[in-house]
Amino acid sequence: MDRETTTVLENRALGKDHRMLVVKAQKLAMLSRPGQFAELSTDGATLLRKPISIAMASKEKGTLTFVFRMIGKGTEYLGALEPGSALDIIGPLGNGFDTCCKSALLVGGGVGTPPLLYLASQLRKEGKEVAVVLGARDKADLLLLDEFAKLGIEPLCATDNGSCGVKGTVVTALTEKAALDFETKLYACGPWPMLKALASFAEEKGVKLEVLLEAYMGCGMGICVGCTVPTTEGMKRVCKEGPAFNAKEILWNKIR
Repeated sequence: MDRETTTVLENRALGKDHRMLVVKAQKLAMLSRPGQFAELSTDGATLLRKPISIAMASKEKGTLTFVFRMIGKGTEYLGALEPGSALDIIGPLGNGFDTCCKSALLVGGGVGTPPLLYLASQLRKEGKEVAVVLGARDKADLLLLDEFAKLGIEPLCATDNGSCGVKGTVVTALTEKAALDFETKLYACGPWPMLKALASFAEEKGVKLEVLLEAYMGCGMGICVGCTVPTTEGMKRVCKEGPAFNAKEILWNKIR
């Protein structure tokens, strides 16, 4: 973990209510790995910093990319930052994904998609075969399709209303379209109901599943204990022991 005063390089609209924020952050880019997040200052717009997953890191360029939904004063502040603005960031925080696998299938739902872009990039660098399934309510809510295309990946899409790809959930798409074998590892990030359904799917298919959990993080450093989840080894903090967990470790039936 480190702290760096970064410089905003780009801040643009992404879809109907999301933003892509790119900052110059040499130290943090060198330290980060897929699945980790950072605490972004809102300069007093909110009492606490905003924890946001790292959507991409370039160690060569010394940049970090964040993708977030515009909701509330904190993200409104971040969404209004202009190129050249200073932004104080603490990170990278948490434990990221374990990239040890022979092949990978990444499953993202809504705003859970961004950290999977970084993971896909890293897996490709490691020479792994990567496939991606993305789900959303509507075609307009699907994120980062062009960015995955730049990695040579064409995601299989699922939308609730059938406006793009398979009509239904990501589990529907996996059941209908995806070929899985025991050497393929699933990675997922998205809403809790989606992750719970994927955990059952992975158990049924006999494949490994690693999930990146989302929770309200007060401090992001494990001090406030406000983001705990029930696991087979007791309560664990999403920000400290996670956000990445083996799906078998989570007691899904105790989470509402």
